[in-house]
Amino acid sequence: MATIHDEIDSWLAADIHGELSEDERSALHAHIVDCAACRKAHQENKVMNKMLEETLAQEKPDPAFEQRMLSGFRNRIPERSGLVKLLVDLMRLRAVQITAVTAILVGLVQMGRMITGENATPLRDRERYAQVEVAAPQPPESRRSSGRSG
Repeated sequence: MATIHDEIDSWLAADIHGELSEDERSALHAHIVDCAACRKAHQENKVMNKMLEETLAQEKPDPAFEQRMLSGFRNRIPERSGLVKLLVDLMRLRAVQITAVTAILVGLVQMGRMITGENATPLRDRERYAQVEVAAPQPPESRRSSGRSG
């Protein structure tokens, strides 16, 4: 099992960036108190981090830097024209995306019907037969009684 001493650089970087839990931070500081080499590395890391923050804070790009970079990228990429541009612009719209997905699903269902030989006609016949009431056959006794009374 690796100890704090074996992985001191990772522990120190995590400590500088505030990524250690309270227990880990306590264990690191206890080790630093006991180990002179790790204490020296900790001090060097703190000094270097402070120097980097001070140096880089002064070296921020000007506000127009982002715009210059974006315009440079736009100039490198050729502008689309014609049908391709129209299709790309249309596919950015949510309604067109939903319509395209629906059309694809309907097409897949129709293709599946063609492959399996199934069609919608039997379903219509089934609905028609379900709506027609089938006359229940009368029991023989009721026919006799109706014949006698008449």
